[in-house]
Amino acid sequence: MLRILFFCAFLIVCFTSNAQLINESKNQSRFSFNQKNTLYLGIDAYSSFRELYSNTAFLSTPLGEREYEAPRWMTSYSLRVEIPLFRIFKINSGLSFQQNGESYNWNSVNTDSSFAYQTSFKYIGMPIQLSIEYGNKISIYGALGVSPAIFNSYLQKSQWTNELGSSDSEETSIQDNCSSFIISFRGNLGIHCHINDHFGVQLSALYRRQLNNTYKEYEDYIHKAYSIGFNLSTSYQF
Repeated sequence: MLRILFFCAFLIVCFTSNAQLINESKNQSRFSFNQKNTLYLGIDAYSSFRELYSNTAFLSTPLGEREYEAPRWMTSYSLRVEIPLFRIFKINSGLSFQQNGESYNWNSVNTDSSFAYQTSFKYIGMPIQLSIEYGNKISIYGALGVSPAIFNSYLQKSQWTNELGSSDSEETSIQDNCSSFIISFRGNLGIHCHINDHFGVQLSALYRRQLNNTYKEYEDYIHKAYSIGFNLSTSYQF
């Protein structure tokens, strides 16, 4: 009888140990750091605004009506590649069409007069980030880095009506007062859904803050854009 009890106990221990090994193996396969090369094609949608104050080193020009500008929804597009760098980290870089902007809207309380404009600053950027991804079918993704960008164009669309009700519009394109280069801090945090071994979809929250002035040294204002929104990308792992 004692031998039978010892034999049963031995079988239980062996079964438990074997089940634990299998369970640990499954956990390792389910949750791991992604170290595959990945290509991303993405779109950013975000609310863009700015810090704006007088350039006290030059003329200290008052903000005037620019004080009442409002945020503007903008889009950017990017093509990125992610390559394993060391341990759990990957380097993420590529090219992006990047925009910053703001808007203004005024309506007279006494007449039908109104005035509005929408401003866009457009850049060609090269985001460089350290990224990390943990998981399998659905993984957690995070990235931090900078986005150097070369100035491409400026556009301001204006619309107005006078007190008689007639309306008109105008587009202004000026490049003389903008700096040729900006650099921004950029961070992403989100999830990456893997459809199969190669293709997937990534959705992440986006934060970007400009570190230097949009305008040249002797312009009236110091202008630094910031953006909060999200990035949606299709991915291909290879």
